[in-house]
Amino acid sequence: MHIEPVGPKGYPFIGSLLDLASEKRLDWFQSLTQKYGDVSKFSLMKSDVYLVNHPDLVKQILTKKSSNYTKKSIAFKMVKVVLGESTFTSMGDTWKRKRRLVQPSFHKERIAALSTAITDTIEDMLAEWEVACAKKQTLNAAHEMMQLTLKVVVKSLFSTALSKDEVQTVANVFTPLLEATNKRVVFPFQWIYRLPLARNTTYQKYIDELDAIIFRIIKDRRATAQPPNDLLQMLMDAQDEETGQPLSDEELRDEVMTVFIAGHETTANAMAWLWAMLSQHPEIREKVELEVAEVLGKRTPTPADFPKLEYTLKVFKETMRLYPPVPVLPRKVEADDILGHYKIKGGNSIFFSPYLLHRHPDFWENPDVFDPHRFDKEAQRKRHTFAYLPFGGGPRICLGNNFALMEAVFITAMVTQRFKLDLPPNTTVEPLVSLTTRPKNGVPVLLERR
Repeated sequence: MHIEPVGPKGYPFIGSLLDLASEKRLDWFQSLTQKYGDVSKFSLMKSDVYLVNHPDLVKQILTKKSSNYTKKSIAFKMVKVVLGESTFTSMGDTWKRKRRLVQPSFHKERIAALSTAITDTIEDMLAEWEVACAKKQTLNAAHEMMQLTLKVVVKSLFSTALSKDEVQTVANVFTPLLEATNKRVVFPFQWIYRLPLARNTTYQKYIDELDAIIFRIIKDRRATAQPPNDLLQMLMDAQDEETGQPLSDEELRDEVMTVFIAGHETTANAMAWLWAMLSQHPEIREKVELEVAEVLGKRTPTPADFPKLEYTLKVFKETMRLYPPVPVLPRKVEADDILGHYKIKGGNSIFFSPYLLHRHPDFWENPDVFDPHRFDKEAQRKRHTFAYLPFGGGPRICLGNNFALMEAVFITAMVTQRFKLDLPPNTTVEPLVSLTTRPKNGVPVLLERR
């Protein structure tokens, strides 16, 4: 028997817009799943929106039924303004071609070649932290991780191709561009962003400034006889197996912008949460310290060390379970469908939430408890594959997952070699949920030399 999903009535005309636009939208989503079950429905303006919260159904959306659940949603249109037609935003044959071209650049062996860019950048940050520690300054770990991951992305993508002025431009532009994009995704009414308002003009100016830098680097790189072995060059060297065609300058720009966004803020947010978690769980931090001392001593990690830092990786994975980088993912329903035993009508939107899936009581015991042992091999083997989706799932799983995991483990290990990071007494760190899961007021930390 197939049934219609049910949910709250909402207000006339706007439906549940206020709940969806609220900072507390995940609490509201959670209340829907508790009251109406794993599939619910609410209205938004003139259409319906479905909320799906079961791994079996999410698996169908992301795999065998993916052609009916597309990235044509309004939220993705907002993101496309910045990312263009990249492997993250494109669909159909365009996506298949780009995925074929881009995927080899993110294989583990290729990513391992970028490890020095990661560790050198971390080392520069730690030298600055030594000064802050000596002065007993309180640092904002969220800000520090944002700065660090941006520098890692720039160095991994472009080696040393950016001038000091360009590095400063990127640093100045990125934070307000991300914040404005987050707001647009949460409040995705395109007509508002076409109005000749100062904030809309400024938003486009940010994109234009980044574009100018990216296209300048691509132009110079094409004229370079001996290019460096960075991520941009890997993307430029990629050729379609079927046609022999490389990525065009415009396509390279879209992929580079995607790496900028996806490889920067998401990892930074997860790392900020990790330091908060370790401060609140000193017994877990002690285990990380012991593993780092045993595997590395005082030397810098290399790719060969990554699989040996098992517990450190589990800590990062558990952090992403509680605070997934992208908490809610939208899709557009192309045609009427049956999902499980629910009737889903075409033309509407459908949401699923890694944040909720990662706390689903049927798949996680004591889901609000921070426990890295959930990622022991045996526990992972028994768990539903689509109950844990920090990088998405199915054929469109995030290409940068291997890079993000190695970067996170190396940051954790190298910081742990030198410092303990503690939250000041009576500090509460709350999530601010938009396109990503950020700590609302940052993560203030006191540095203690180890």
